[in-house]
Amino acid sequence: MSVPKELELVFEAFDRNARVNRAVLETLAMGDLDTSDGVGGFTVGQHLADVVGFRREWLMRVSPEHAERLADATDEHAPNWLRAASIDELQAAFTEGDAAIRDAVLSAVEQGRRFEAAYASHPAQLVVHCIVHDAHHRGQILALLRQAGRPTDERERLETATWPIWRR
Repeated sequence: MSVPKELELVFEAFDRNARVNRAVLETLAMGDLDTSDGVGGFTVGQHLADVVGFRREWLMRVSPEHAERLADATDEHAPNWLRAASIDELQAAFTEGDAAIRDAVLSAVEQGRRFEAAYASHPAQLVVHCIVHDAHHRGQILALLRQAGRPTDERERLETATWPIWRR
């Protein structure tokens, strides 16, 4: 499917958001998912579960047919709320969720319909909401890693890898 002009910029931003998510995931090991603030806030894994689960959860509200093709990457009974056994599996869940959101928005725009359950102004608002939601949780994750003693050089490498994604 070709992308209508009205969606080009928001889809480009969504693709950049996916690249930033990928860069963050590439810096993590499974042991990092248990990193917490020690006072009851989300762990790194729980933040990631909230982010990846957002895609399926909101699609279930606005475009169930697109949500149905996604496996549920979360498990509320797991300590980190994730089903993923590896960072690669988690990345695959992000990739699939992003594709489903993109397809749902594109389909709605091509059909001239709105998402009645939410984003009534334009289906692309789902993409914007996803980007903002992801950024919030990435900030929380990076703060937790810093508090846990992630070395400055590792944090700076991640900044060097991600900020240019938004500036091109």
